Formats: sequence, structure tokens, C-alpha cells
Amino acid sequence: MVVTGDERAFSAGADIKEMSDASAIDMLLRDNISRWDRLRKIKKPVIAAVSGWCLGGGNELAMACDMIVASETARFGQPEINIGVIPGAGGTQRLARVVGKAVAMEMVLNGRS
Repeated sequence: MVVTGDERAFSAGADIKEMSDASAIDMLLRDNISRWDRLRKIKKPVIAAVSGWCLGGGNELAMACDMIVASETARFGQPEINIGVIPGAGGTQRLARVVGKAVAMEMVLNGRS
């Protein structure tokens, strides 16, 4: 299975306006991590074909795939810090496994892509 976006963006992440009225309990009940866990249970390889921006939840989606194939224009990031939150769908754990603790912390704490 191949998951892809378009040339401009694989995914820019969650709709922030949709989340702005949600309480902390509402966000917890959405259980975004289970969505990625279901993806991990697919028995065939799942490939993220990334071009352009791959941010926030989109980056978490790509990291939940078995393999990422990135174009030269692919830009990955967890910019949630810029709105005062942390990656909420496993991004902190998956990112550290992929790029190492130091780079993951720099990306998450500074919003660097």
C-alpha cells in the first residue's frame, strides 16, 4: 500500500481550527495513536511516498509506515511547539527512534524541519 499526497505536501498535519475548541479531555478521547497502530497492523508493507511538506500529524503518519520514500523536495517536521503543544499522535517517540534523541528533541522543542 502506498500513502501519498501531492507535489506540494504529503500532509501539513491536523486542522488546527478543528482542535481549537477541544478540551484536553476531548483530545485524549480522540486517541490518535490508535489510528497509527491500526496502520502498523496491516500485513502488507505500507510505504509513505513523501514530496513537499510532511508536518505534524502528517509526519507521524509517515513514520508509522513501514518505509518512507522521500523526494528531494521533502521537508519533515513537528512544528506543534509553534502553537504551544507537543506532537500528540506518537511523534515524540517515533521521531526519536528514526533520527535519534538529540535530533528529535531539536525538531520538537525548536520546531525545526
